[in-house]
Amino acid sequence: MVLSSVIRRRKPPLGCRRVVRLSWALLFVLAKTHTALAQTVDPALWVTDGAVNSVVHYAGTIYIGGSFNHVQPITGSAVALDASTGAARQPYPEVIGPANSVAVVTASVSAVVPDGSGGWYIGGSFTSVRGQARRGLAQLDADGNVTSWNPDVNGTVSALALSGGTIFAGGSFTSIGGQARNNIAALEAATGAATSWNPNASGPDPYGASVYALAVSGATVYVGGDFKYIGGQPRNSIAALDAATGAATSWNPDLRPSNGGVLALMVNGSTVYAGGGFDSIGRQPRNNIAALDAATGVATAWNPNATRLVYTLAMSGGTVYAGGLMDSIGGQARTGVAALDAATGVATSWNPNASGNYQYVITLAVSGSTIYVGGGFTGIGGQPRKQIAALDATTGAATGWDPNATLGPYLSAPTVLALAVSGGTVYAGGTFLSIGGRTRNNIAALDVASGAATSWDPDANGDILALSVVGGTVYAGGDFTSIGGQPRNHIAALDAANGTATSWNPDANGGVVVLAVSGSTVYAGGSFTDIGGHPRSRIAALDAATGAPTDWNPDANGIVRALAVGEGTVYVGGGFNSIGRQPRSFIAGLDAATGAATSWDPNANNVVLALAVSGGTAYAGGHFTSIGGQNRNSIAAVDAATGVATNWNPNADGAVRTIVASGNTVYASGAFGHIGGQRRFSIAALDAATGTATIWDAKPNNYVNTLAVSGSTVYAGGNFRSIGGLPHSGIAAMTDDTTPTLLSLVSAQAEPGRVRLTWFAEDKHGLTATVYRHTVKEVWGVVGEISTDGTGRLVFEDTRVIPGERYGYRLGILVHGSEEFLGETWVDVPRAPEFALAGLRPNPTSSALVVALSLPDAAPARLELLDLAGRRMLVRDVGALGGGSHVVALAEPRRIAPGLYLLRLVRDGRALMVRAIVVR
Repeated sequence: MVLSSVIRRRKPPLGCRRVVRLSWALLFVLAKTHTALAQTVDPALWVTDGAVNSVVHYAGTIYIGGSFNHVQPITGSAVALDASTGAARQPYPEVIGPANSVAVVTASVSAVVPDGSGGWYIGGSFTSVRGQARRGLAQLDADGNVTSWNPDVNGTVSALALSGGTIFAGGSFTSIGGQARNNIAALEAATGAATSWNPNASGPDPYGASVYALAVSGATVYVGGDFKYIGGQPRNSIAALDAATGAATSWNPDLRPSNGGVLALMVNGSTVYAGGGFDSIGRQPRNNIAALDAATGVATAWNPNATRLVYTLAMSGGTVYAGGLMDSIGGQARTGVAALDAATGVATSWNPNASGNYQYVITLAVSGSTIYVGGGFTGIGGQPRKQIAALDATTGAATGWDPNATLGPYLSAPTVLALAVSGGTVYAGGTFLSIGGRTRNNIAALDVASGAATSWDPDANGDILALSVVGGTVYAGGDFTSIGGQPRNHIAALDAANGTATSWNPDANGGVVVLAVSGSTVYAGGSFTDIGGHPRSRIAALDAATGAPTDWNPDANGIVRALAVGEGTVYVGGGFNSIGRQPRSFIAGLDAATGAATSWDPNANNVVLALAVSGGTAYAGGHFTSIGGQNRNSIAAVDAATGVATNWNPNADGAVRTIVASGNTVYASGAFGHIGGQRRFSIAALDAATGTATIWDAKPNNYVNTLAVSGSTVYAGGNFRSIGGLPHSGIAAMTDDTTPTLLSLVSAQAEPGRVRLTWFAEDKHGLTATVYRHTVKEVWGVVGEISTDGTGRLVFEDTRVIPGERYGYRLGILVHGSEEFLGETWVDVPRAPEFALAGLRPNPTSSALVVALSLPDAAPARLELLDLAGRRMLVRDVGALGGGSHVVALAEPRRIAPGLYLLRLVRDGRALMVRAIVVR
């Protein structure tokens, strides 16, 4: 979506509702009350799992190089997958949030069930689905669109079960479907409203409780979790409830003690199967898995004896499938997943053997002869598979189905938490950012039209630092020794059609960090001292046909980091103080024919990292504080003929690494936080005439290493995990709409009880506009009048808004005596932050204990980690974080032994508690 509007030369009828679907970038902004200025991030462009160092846009393709191993679409934490191919089906649900101050997404989907009409119910910890506010629960129709069903949960949903016209939900919450409900509820499948059914799962104060598993059989709802009371009776982590009244039946397996509670339930005829963390259940010793008589609650003789937690259960014929953390079950060594004889409990020969740093299986779904598995593994069934796989029910071997779930921002491990199968679709939910990506080592090509990775795969074995594309050839430089299927040292030419290395092989003996192509010559700069079999110190001109170096030999005495080719001159920047047989400090102009240094000598006082030539101006970026005879901090414009610095002076407070001149704008990226007189972190658009920063502000959460511009689209590559508020990692495409056609919406901010909108007009003086507002209950009506403030901005603040409601705004202006309408947008006003504990991200974790939580205000609050005996292992005061959603690093895992723990958030005498699992 482009946030700009032109006058519509017709008057729309009153009551017309033109809903603009805001991009993820603006949705994050609205949630956090930050400002997104004159830009949108393309949500279709695939991202990377590592840094991007070079970006080139050429003939409908975006070539990227860097230090990454995977490219992937941003699907969000829930995806419908083709059961045959594993392909992710669009539209993606885009399950997101909540986000912290740098828009780090902490969404998770932990429960999925088919709705019986081709759609799906999903539950977890999230705040938005396909751009619509949905907390904890949502329904997607058969086409992947969000329905109006909205129970609005104030916590986490961990389990769902559908029975007739009722959805049973369990988790950790106190409000759902418009009613107060503690951790378990029944919802009308048609409306999302809570029914009168209210078992009220709880624990002894101040401890909380959670429901992790649900199974419905006839008139009975079986419940598993970590609770002490439910249905009006004391029940230890497992109970049977009357489906009509919510009262606990006499069925009482009485789990003792609870080392994690009941995490999985399954009913088959007269038997209830339970998995979790326990060593006694149904009045018998049973380790983590048991079969219970559905009439008496007594454990049967079936006893697989799992060594560690059992997370999930599924059944097919005479076989019970179990997944979890175990390494032994049914009398056999089995890692993560096993098949058990339903009569004896003995493990069958079926042994997929989950592997990798994380070897657990969290979820199972059976469909015919295929067992779908999800968890934290990176290998299973004898094949590499990331977190999700399909296994042959007979052999245990992984099939060719490989959706490939991948990492989300700042998560130590992606995990697939929920799977469900209906028809030809497998629905997956978890803590992942993406499913359906492709392996690409350090170099890839993305299609401009679709945003997806092409089949082009040169597969470099080291970092790519520089790319340049001409005709049917992609030139690459870096630290690799193999690329395009051939041994190539630091530099190569690749076929743009198939990615194979051509015969062009200059064979550099050191890193190539910059490339520039002009006619039949490829200029290379870096740290090498030999290239093409000839001594060339850090800079060379190579024949584009043969790869042989020409006689051109400037012989730099320090690394060359920047190249720009002008008319008859090659402009060079780097860490040298001698080049072209002349003393030159960090920047020089070289004769394109002879390699000798020209008289052009800006004489920088420190390293030059970036150069761009536009007309008669050479733009330079780097670490310097003086260049061209003037004091200039990190960025300057130098006369391309004389070398004297012009008056253009953006004055960056950190290094500038990349510069791109495009029309009236100069784009810069680097390690700065202030440039052009404005706060701009790592990337900025500067007016080419004045050097001032425009209103365009991408807000990456980490450094931008490289830029490319095509029309009004800016491609940014770097180390960031979010940019423009969107969880885009490594690469992003953003529009720059700082030049409005007449009037454009610049920003929309929303917080509970307030909306603030800013428009920008070409007519900076004397423009007056009428503000119209539309609500769900009211048609367009006048709410105010605003005028430009002398800078072209029109600002309107609406304080008569209700949290949780949606409002539309537009401006009316007089054109030739009649009113025209423009600048229309719709805004969702967020509710006030609530007291909520989402838990570990991810859970289980083997890295830092990162906890997602929400606070209503800055009142004193503390976050605690308890062992199962209730002893406090760690504590952190979090009240000072203030109101809103937060992500808190509690500790490094080496301080905590592997096992099951409880996270407790305490505030004003109230406590919330969820489980936390630490693995190795």
